[in-house]
Amino acid sequence: MNQHEEPLTKFEQELTQAMRGVDPPEGFADRVMARAQASERPRARVLQMPARLRMWASGAVAAALLAGCYFGEETRLRHQREKAELAQRQFDTAMRITDETLDHVRLQLQQAGVGTGY
Repeated sequence: MNQHEEPLTKFEQELTQAMRGVDPPEGFADRVMARAQASERPRARVLQMPARLRMWASGAVAAALLAGCYFGEETRLRHQREKAELAQRQFDTAMRITDETLDHVRLQLQQAGVGTGY
């Protein structure tokens, strides 16, 4: 061990021991290859849940979908309201700036002796 390496802790030693390579059992590769080349594939077991549980699960899924649609629609409507409120504030600001600008121009025209008709 060089001077920069720290000794392994007990946990690290156990982990190193547990992670060491292990040879496969005798004939493992032959069994895997034979199974891969077999003409009949093993069938998966199909598990069915009882009808009563399926009914409850279907209801739960339907309720979750309805809740998701409801909250999604509420979120969309709230976002739409927020956009409309922002647009209204921007419009109000633009109108205020326009009114102030027009008032300033009218004042300058009056000072210059030009009649504005207002």
